[in-house]
Order: sequence, then structure tokens, then C-alpha cells
Amino acid sequence: MDNSSLFSQEVLLYITFGLVLIVALLVLVVAFYVLQVMKTLLEKNRTEAQQLAEQAQPSWFAQQWMKWNALKPLADEETILLDHDFDGIQELDNHLPPWWKGLFYLTIVYAVVYILVFHVFESSPLQEEEYAIEMAEAAAEKAKRVEDVVYDFDETTVTVTTEPEAIASGMEFFNGNCAICHKADGGGLAGPNLTDEYWRNGGGMKNIYKVIKNGVQGTAMIPWESRLNPDQMRGLASYVLTLQGTNPPGALPPDGELYKEEEEQ
Repeated sequence: MDNSSLFSQEVLLYITFGLVLIVALLVLVVAFYVLQVMKTLLEKNRTEAQQLAEQAQPSWFAQQWMKWNALKPLADEETILLDHDFDGIQELDNHLPPWWKGLFYLTIVYAVVYILVFHVFESSPLQEEEYAIEMAEAAAEKAKRVEDVVYDFDETTVTVTTEPEAIASGMEFFNGNCAICHKADGGGLAGPNLTDEYWRNGGGMKNIYKVIKNGVQGTAMIPWESRLNPDQMRGLASYVLTLQGTNPPGALPPDGELYKEEEEQ
């Protein structure tokens, strides 16, 4: 075998080796590409599956609603289904929701605290005691306001009032305290008739006001100054004057001296 033949065989060997190496590299490249494509497809499928799972999962609010109500999905109702049934109607062994039990325990704690505060240690007043305290405070405040009022009239300067509230207040007091002696219509009973023009102690606004304020010694007419303020006594006297001339049935006969308004100085 000559040298040229040996050279040709070596060249052919190198060429064959090179082709095999190129083919191997191409196979590796194709395999790597295929793996990348498969990886991309798998990641895409997994992302879609995750999105579907997230969409299927209830929201935070829905989860809290399920938790606080201890709700069971329809698929899990078989686990809490009771054995007995009535006419084919079966019952679920549902427990009370946690929020309801929480409120129930809270009321127990509140009741214990309430008993300790109001009945054991008595550190706070009950409703009736609180009402009495508030009424006493209101009465004291009212009395203070009355004491602070300065009246610009007395029995020598008082005049008739025509204010509806004052007249109504006078009528209410008259019916509750004076009608027992003078009757509700003023016609007189144990006390004299107040509807005519005859008066034992003088008629007119000033005399009536003075009798209401000081009373009449030796009679059942007591002084009301300690119970009524000047405005209230003026309202009462003004109401008594409205009874003039009403002539109620069954009124007592005239008693005292005839009094005319123009005689009042």
C-alpha cells in the first residue's frame, strides 16, 4: 500500500469523524430546543392552573364569612348528616356559629361585671337611685334660679297678668288646692263665693294677692308665700279674677262687702 492510499484513508476518517461530531452537536441543539419548548408549555399550563385555582378560591371576606358562621360546603355536608330522618327529611348537625357564641359569652361577662358594680360593691347607682339624684339636682337648680330672680312688684304694686301660661298654672293650682273650700267653679263651699262682687277682705288684684300671700288669720285660708313665688301667686290671683261674674249654679250667697274695681287705689 503506498503513501497516497494511506493519506486518503486518514482524510476519509477525519471527514467521517467530523460529520459524526456535527450531527451529534445538531442533535444536542435540537434536544435542548425541544426541552425549552416543553418547559415553556409546562410553565404556561401551570400558570393557567394556578390562575384557575386562585379564581376558584373564595375571597378573604368570603373566607371570614365561612369561618365566623362555621358554614360547611355542600360537598362536606355528608360528614355532619344525622342518621335519623322524618318523612325523608334529614337533619344536619350544625353547631351554633362562632359569632353567636362569642356574643353569648360576652353577655355572661357583662352580667357578672354588672352584678359586681351595681349590686355587690354598689359603686354606681341603679336606675331608680339615679332618677332620684337627677330629680333632686333639678329641684335644687330650680330653687336656686327662683331665689336668684328679683321681682319688681309686691302686694301694693301687683297687676293682673294675661299670660296664658300663668293663668293655666293658676287654674291648676286652684283646682288642686283651693277647690276643696271654694269649689272648682269658685262658687264657694267651706270658703266664700269668689264669683260675685262681695268680698270679706277686699276684692281686686292687690287684695286677692295679699290674701293668697299672707292668708287670713283665724280661718282656713293659710298663707301660700312659702310654697308659691310671686309670679305663681300673681297667676293664681289673676285666675281668681277670671271667675268674676260666671255665676255658677249652686253658688253661695253674697258674703262680705260690695267691692267695685274703681275703688281700688
